[in-house]
Formats: sequence, structure tokens, C-alpha cells
Amino acid sequence: MLLSVEGLCKAFKGTQVLNQVSFSVDAGEIVSLLGQSGAGKTTILRCITGLERADSGTICVDGRYVCREQNGVTLQAGKRELFAIRQSLGMVFQSYHLFPHLTVLRNVTLALTDVHGMPKKEAEETAEAMLQSLGLAGKEKQMPYELSGGQKQRVAIARACVVNPKLLCFDEPTAALDPETTDEMVHVIRRLAGQGMGILIISHDMPFVEKVSDRVLRVQAGAICPG
Repeated sequence: MLLSVEGLCKAFKGTQVLNQVSFSVDAGEIVSLLGQSGAGKTTILRCITGLERADSGTICVDGRYVCREQNGVTLQAGKRELFAIRQSLGMVFQSYHLFPHLTVLRNVTLALTDVHGMPKKEAEETAEAMLQSLGLAGKEKQMPYELSGGQKQRVAIARACVVNPKLLCFDEPTAALDPETTDEMVHVIRRLAGQGMGILIISHDMPFVEKVSDRVLRVQAGAICPG
């Protein structure tokens, strides 16, 4: 099991946001959390990535614990452990989060050179191969403002995938896409899963998640709905 979430609870200022959330994602599986804004989907994702600390529950990513229950106490991963966990995680944000002053190629190579210490030439070759696989050959020298929404999305995917994560997370991947580009995104995500990558999608777009997912879990009022 690539991702395991058990009994996850989170409150903000006394308001319960997540209540006993449990689910899993296997390698090569596409799982979507479907729900309206405010249902708690993004908080689940932030807890998985360690951007929020869970109040209680257990989150395990590729055999490493973001947090876990032990003898009635919730233990949290330290900075080093979180850094190691994040090497297995890729994140594609709703607003892409591309650096506007950097070229497409530099956006994709940044983590390889600055975080993983890969030599520039090797990083560029790796990034170019990833961009080509996503239909972005020839876009390497362009700036983000020169790209369409779908192209920006694929650059964001390339940036996340170039470090070879085991679990790739999407936050509202179709929010800024037209129907044709959304269909293209279905093919891209399915191809990534076919390569053995686990996929977790956060979305309120029911037609999209029903088309792309192996499993759809409905989130309402901070809990996974049965059935």
C-alpha cells in the first residue's frame, strides 16, 4: 500500500474540519476525493504532505509515517523525516505555481539541480525528455505567460514527475481547463498511473473524476461518506 490514512482528525479553533478520515491508495491506482468547497478535501491533502499537523490519526506514505498513533499519543514526523517523505510525493497545484520569471525548462529543472544536486546538463536532458512525453517539445524556452492553461498544467505535471515520485497529488486539476483540455488531462493521468505511479486527486468536478478514477470517495463535512 502506497498511502494509508487512518482515523485522521483535524480541528481549527475548535471547529472540527476532519473527522475520522480513512482511505488508501495503491501503486498504479487513481483515487479521487470528491466534494464541494469547504468539505475538507484540501485539508486532507495538506495533512498528507505535512503542511498541516493532524490532531490525531495515522498517515503513512511509502512505509514512512507523517504521523501515527502510539499509546494514545499522536507522534509527528520531524523535519528530516518529512523531507524524506516528500521525496516520494509530487504535488500539482490548482494555480500551477510556476515561477513566472523562469523559462519552462528552468521551472522543470529547478528541483533537480537545487534540491537533488543533479548536474545542469543531466537535469536539462531529464526535463526535456519529460516535457516531450507530455507533448511540450519545443516549449522549453518559453515563459509561463506564453502558455495556455492546459500547457501550464502539463508543465506543472512535468515539474512534479521529473523527480520520479511514487505518489502524485492533484489539487483541482480541471479548475482552469476547457472540456477538450480536461479530456487530455484524463489521458495524461491514466498514462502516469499505468507507469506504476499512485495518483490522488482532490476535485469537485464529478464528470472528470468519474472518467479518470479507479475509485471515487465522497467527502462531506470532513468525513468520507459510506457507499
